[in-house]
Amino acid sequence: MSYLNALIMALVLWFSFMAGAASAGHAPTQVVIASAQADLDGDGRSETLEVVLVQGRRFLDPEPWCGAGDKWEGTFALRVRRGEALLDQRAWGELFYPSGNAEELAFFWVPLTLVLADYNGDGRPDFNLGAYGSCNANLYRLFTLTPQGRLAELPVQGGRALAVSGAGRNNSTPLIRAEDGVLSHTYYDNTRGREITARYRWQEGRFILLAPKP
Repeated sequence: MSYLNALIMALVLWFSFMAGAASAGHAPTQVVIASAQADLDGDGRSETLEVVLVQGRRFLDPEPWCGAGDKWEGTFALRVRRGEALLDQRAWGELFYPSGNAEELAFFWVPLTLVLADYNGDGRPDFNLGAYGSCNANLYRLFTLTPQGRLAELPVQGGRALAVSGAGRNNSTPLIRAEDGVLSHTYYDNTRGREITARYRWQEGRFILLAPKP
């Protein structure tokens, strides 16, 4: 077989493989699955925040559990651009699991709409993003873009993620609210058998848990 024929054969096999991967629901290249635009770093210019599927697939999970549904599954990254210029890109696993499990596969339900809000009262929009936690609640973390254009978590006392009940199949939720300098969310407490509203105040670079209302 000549070199040219061998090259043609290799190309045919490659395109056949890629077509098979696409038909099976696997994404052969990086896919932007959600995006939002805002002046995230407060410099008067707009940035684009993107959630990117780095490797994985979109599929319909029909299994009878609370995490089922139409979703993207695989490894992901968060990316921030200003026009064509890349400001920052971070692996989702490293952001959401800062103390371990960074390589764990994740999934995001379809569609994914990013919710932006000023959580710490600095006048700049932040955002929340999370993962399935249980049938009672999803788990979320809060993130911001620093004035230097870097993605960073808005930490919560104890390094905890926020458990939010009632968010459904939404990996970003409006149920985390900031009002009058107080951040709040509601979760179902199995030990008490009722919903609890947790409240926090931004203090010295983190959210401090406030005493519950009597």
